Amino acid sequence: MPLMNRIYCQSFLEMSYPEQAKLIDKIRSIRLVSLNEVKTASTRVTKSAMKNIAKNKGKRKMMKDPAKKAKDALAKLSPEQIALIAKQFKGV
Repeated sequence: MPLMNRIYCQSFLEMSYPEQAKLIDKIRSIRLVSLNEVKTASTRVTKSAMKNIAKNKGKRKMMKDPAKKAKDALAKLSPEQIALIAKQFKGV
């Protein structure tokens, strides 16, 4: 099926309901087929994308420890704020 398939109709509003439903289903199926064809074609990686991937490969940073970040954030809070947070969790 070609990517752009023509759909011809005289007047959509003058069609009967079954004809309208049939046309809508036909359009949906054509769109789905076309979109699926485009999706499969776009999974290829271009040369420039491969170069960028290779260039940025060594620059990845390790993910920081979330527990340490949480402890640091709690250390900055006052005792009243910590009590307020603890009180909110007791209600859950």
